[in-house]
Amino acid sequence: MTRKRSNGPRILRGAVALLVAVFVWLPGIASASDFLVTDQQGYQAALERAEPGDRIVLANGVWEDFEIVFEATGTADAPIYLMAETPGDVVLTGQSNLRIGGEHLVVWGLTFRDGYSPTSEVISFRRDSQTLANHTRLVETVIENYNQPDRETQDSWVVVYGRENRIDRNAFVGKTNRGPTMVVRLNSEGSQNNNHVIEHNYFGPRAPLGGNGGETLRIGVSAYSRINSGTIVRQNYFDRCDGEVEIISIKSEGNLITENVFYESRGSVVFRHGGRNEVSRNVFFGNGVPDTGGIRVINDNQVVRDNYLEGLRGRKFLGALVVMNGVPNSPENRYHQVDGALISNNSFVDVLELGFAVGSDEERSAVPINSEMTANILLSDESEPVAIFDDVSGISFSGNISNNRRFDVIGSTAVAGFSLARAENGLVYMQGDAVDGAVGAPRDLQPVARSATGPRYYEKPSQGTITGDVIEVEASEAALLQAVADAEPGDTILVGPGEIAISSPIEIATPVAIAGSEGVHIMSASDGLFRLLAGADLTLRNVTLHQASADTALIHAAGEQYRGAYRLNIEDVALTTDRVDSVGPLLGADQATFAQIVTIARLHVADWPGSIIDLSGDGLDGWYLADEVRIEDSHFSGLADGFGRFGREGRDESTFGPRFSLTGSRLEAVAEGGVALDLNGIDQLHVTDNRIVASGSFEIRRRVLGWPFEIGANDVDDTVSLTLRGVDGEPVDATLAGGAQ
Repeated sequence: MTRKRSNGPRILRGAVALLVAVFVWLPGIASASDFLVTDQQGYQAALERAEPGDRIVLANGVWEDFEIVFEATGTADAPIYLMAETPGDVVLTGQSNLRIGGEHLVVWGLTFRDGYSPTSEVISFRRDSQTLANHTRLVETVIENYNQPDRETQDSWVVVYGRENRIDRNAFVGKTNRGPTMVVRLNSEGSQNNNHVIEHNYFGPRAPLGGNGGETLRIGVSAYSRINSGTIVRQNYFDRCDGEVEIISIKSEGNLITENVFYESRGSVVFRHGGRNEVSRNVFFGNGVPDTGGIRVINDNQVVRDNYLEGLRGRKFLGALVVMNGVPNSPENRYHQVDGALISNNSFVDVLELGFAVGSDEERSAVPINSEMTANILLSDESEPVAIFDDVSGISFSGNISNNRRFDVIGSTAVAGFSLARAENGLVYMQGDAVDGAVGAPRDLQPVARSATGPRYYEKPSQGTITGDVIEVEASEAALLQAVADAEPGDTILVGPGEIAISSPIEIATPVAIAGSEGVHIMSASDGLFRLLAGADLTLRNVTLHQASADTALIHAAGEQYRGAYRLNIEDVALTTDRVDSVGPLLGADQATFAQIVTIARLHVADWPGSIIDLSGDGLDGWYLADEVRIEDSHFSGLADGFGRFGREGRDESTFGPRFSLTGSRLEAVAEGGVALDLNGIDQLHVTDNRIVASGSFEIRRRVLGWPFEIGANDVDDTVSLTLRGVDGEPVDATLAGGAQ
């Protein structure tokens, strides 16, 4: 601890008595002792004296490198408390963690921030493998930005062992390293049939991990997936939980996921292993955000009922509803056949895709059987809202209604003469004579409010688009640097005409746009022009960028530790250089960084003795450097090294990308005799409607998901070739010209 007071505990009277009176919903507040402790020695002395009903109170302040062991035995009527003097004002930092062991305990009001656990668990519901926590409550506690220095180092913020534990009204925000945010473990008899309750928590934004292991909540593991857990997850708010394709990964049996809200979260609730689970009465708001998914069904006797899903934009593994193919005689860590699934009374509103027999291939050849999909409402204006990849005769479709005859392939009835109305609960319902009230999500759904989750004292990250002011500055380095330093998130810095020579790279860590009014030239330093840090969202518009370096990228994503994704948007920009031998690319990145999206529109580059991007992912063991790179309506001529390299290694299916698109652009003399475009392990691809002449080859290897994957409708001359390979390196017949395929 960074502050020092007296070593021994003392009785705290008025302050804690007042706090307990305020938080009357905490049990066991009758006659008890309150020990206010100010250092680690005082804590240990208080713990040794604590009796049922007592409260150990950590004094307000910063507690550094404190590995707390809270082992005690309370009673149902008189638990023992570990509390903050003021919730939110006791901050555990450095290398701190908490291990809980015993019976009838309450942990209340702590904050873990700006450090990391010295072990693989920040809060563990066991002291050791023999001393588990039972009948224990974690409440109004915050873990925020408490990450390992290396994103490949795996840990979890809360790991729940034992039985009958309750985790409620907490906030978990900003995890960036490998490992689920919260895990329920079943690896011993004392943690099975556990009946835990996880409710009213706020699971805040989690940036894309760029690799496997970014779940927000996992219940079980494959080795114990046939064991009953009995965990209830209810009335939690999942806010932009984007770590990987599985938001909640169910890997056990007998669990209930109910009455939660999933807001703009990229990923799905997944019945990954185990059976007899239920996902019901949840609300998904995608709001048109890419990769927002719904519910993915695998294994036996799963129930999906009474859910509402709106504005979801995921495909294939991330569809609004996904029913998978399984592996015959599957090992526990693969995909068991869907058998006996019930999918009823759900509303799918303005969704991109429902998928059936998804994942069908030589391995996953066991089609769904003995399953039923009934009384659902299906609303989509997409031309192909249903994707079927194998035999679905094992699913009985009945009583489903839709607005689109494209749903007829799954036996849905397209109805006319209906209207849509948003009810007081914020959800859309069909109305009309052709609509039976027993179809679709129930009208008594009440989405849990974000304000009703998490600690009452905790201010949650803002939602929605950030808009700011326009700041006009003259074309000088001093003015530009001052404007960047003073800019609020969402501001646009409008630079007057002229030339600006930058002496050292400008660091960007928030959303900001830099735009030229007209004739603005920004000259880079020898070590680059911009450094993008975690949280950066940089837009460059209507400017000319001049590259002075032979090696360093004009824009460099920098970071020795991964602390969150960045975004880059380039519009109406020209690149120039005086160099003729070699030149650094437009964009390069450190290995610990990750771009959520890079968008390039109307970029003009001529006589450029280098490449455009350097985001190869080579040697990163499956990690990759950008989720999506999108280039459109641009003109490239005389690029010595082509576009550069982009992609990833491996076959992992838990990530969203990498994805690449090149559309509506003109390429002339791009890497003549060499490789114009080198893409490895690309998951989604669009290379269409381009004019490509006198340029090098296109070398592309696709990854596991690989859809949509469009190549074609390009105007090319005979100097340009395409080599397309499949997941295992096998040649795939395709051409850059002709119809898109």
